[in-house]
Amino acid sequence: MKEVCVSSADRPPSPLADRRFALLWSCVAAAYLAQWMLPVAAQWFLVRRPGGEALVPVVAVVSTLPMALMAIPVGVLADRVDRRKLVMAVQSLVLLAEAVLVGLSLSGRLQPWSLFVLLAIMSIGIVTTFNSLSSMVPDLVEKEMIPAASALLTIATNATRVIGPALAGFILAATSVGMAFAAAIPATALLLIVLSRLKSPPVTDQGDEGLLAAAAVGVRYVRVSPQARKLVIRTFWFTAAVTSMLAVLPILATDLGATATGLGLVLAAQGVGAVLGALTLPRMTARFRQNTVVAVGFFVAAVGLGVGAAAPGLVVLGIATTLVGWAWTTVLATDQAAMQMYLPAWVRARGLSVMMIATFSGQALGAALFGWISGVWSPTGMLAIATAVMLAGVCLAFVLPLKDLDHVDRSAVQGWVSTEFVLSPQEARRPVQVSVQYDVTDIDRALFMRRMVELRIIRLRTGARRWQLLADPDVEGRYHEQYMVRSWLEHEMQIRMRGTVHDAGVRDAIAALCRAQPITSYSFRVPLGVPV
Repeated sequence: MKEVCVSSADRPPSPLADRRFALLWSCVAAAYLAQWMLPVAAQWFLVRRPGGEALVPVVAVVSTLPMALMAIPVGVLADRVDRRKLVMAVQSLVLLAEAVLVGLSLSGRLQPWSLFVLLAIMSIGIVTTFNSLSSMVPDLVEKEMIPAASALLTIATNATRVIGPALAGFILAATSVGMAFAAAIPATALLLIVLSRLKSPPVTDQGDEGLLAAAAVGVRYVRVSPQARKLVIRTFWFTAAVTSMLAVLPILATDLGATATGLGLVLAAQGVGAVLGALTLPRMTARFRQNTVVAVGFFVAAVGLGVGAAAPGLVVLGIATTLVGWAWTTVLATDQAAMQMYLPAWVRARGLSVMMIATFSGQALGAALFGWISGVWSPTGMLAIATAVMLAGVCLAFVLPLKDLDHVDRSAVQGWVSTEFVLSPQEARRPVQVSVQYDVTDIDRALFMRRMVELRIIRLRTGARRWQLLADPDVEGRYHEQYMVRSWLEHEMQIRMRGTVHDAGVRDAIAALCRAQPITSYSFRVPLGVPV
């Protein structure tokens, strides 16, 4: 546990003090305000149609499923193009979809199928907006302010979760469904205006890498990175378990005699807890390690689920929901910030898209699983099981502990320069095997092996495949590192575009253990049946 005494004079200012981040935060809040208003109006529209009640659950599907399906493609685009311009283009499409939705509704020509198509377009808009803008955070604020910035983004998404439905409900009661749909348009227009004032961060050069290859590289980076895998597992585990409370909260409140106003207050307690979590998170991250903060969040969520299962009245249920909301911000904002700091700029949006898939799939699977358990047993029994699952998640702090990697520099740096080959475009796309020869002194071999474990991870997450280390039987202390790369073009990107300061330090440390400079050679795969 780290103990840090920070005086008020030394405490860093809020990220909102930075105009650029304040603009970005406003964009996220505006996007989510519109996103949370639309489903309420859509559900009300369906309920009032003959036989429309059976279609109400489809609103949740079309509002979340496109987010999970499009997270990776959106991450690939966000890593390859100007993220601000990408969001502006997508939100312009969202604005058009909202206008069509309003026009169809007011003219009486809105049908369920057209409603679902338009809601899916808006869902794609929100996943594009959040992924692109959140991946810009490390470019806008100092490294030590990233956890606070992530917590503020969580406030934006959760506070609007409370404000949006309440505002939509008020408009529905006072006017019509069409006007409730129209109420989302000002928020989207505000987002576009604010984005026009936000300066774009530099775009990372991705060479001529194809879209599918770029997506595979992003997934592979997370898959072979121990810290990234741990963050994804925690995010999925937490969201799957915590969704149990959100799925049955209206049932629990109704069983306790809640009126419409009481139900609204209980639902709003989650947003209150989320805001409290954002307010307390900076102090927690300043005093404790990430591993401890996330474990505390899991434990508090388990307490909230357990209290909710045994709540004797609405006040206690509201307290339980507040605890769950606090844990929601504490865990997810910490995971998000840790992933933002861990990922280098060239793959950041793709890595964050994997986190989004973990979040959305956790919610979807958790809602389906715990909803089924609630149906065959009871809501309180289901929450007891969810409490046990959440407590088991606390054990991840001991089984798969998060490491403090704040000292690791993920800034981009060009690696060593490769041999210049004169290759035709077709030849440059052939698989290539890279071999590096090391001559290590006797006293440094144990340290060399530990360093090679680090280098293996670096090679694999930047493009290598089938990595191995071989010992030369003829020369004592001579080792041969070998790995395949999909093509010479990708190997050049691996060297010139994907390296970081930390990666270069590992390579330099290995070279310092050798009697001579490591020697690199290349071999191109020869297609069988083709004369050489």
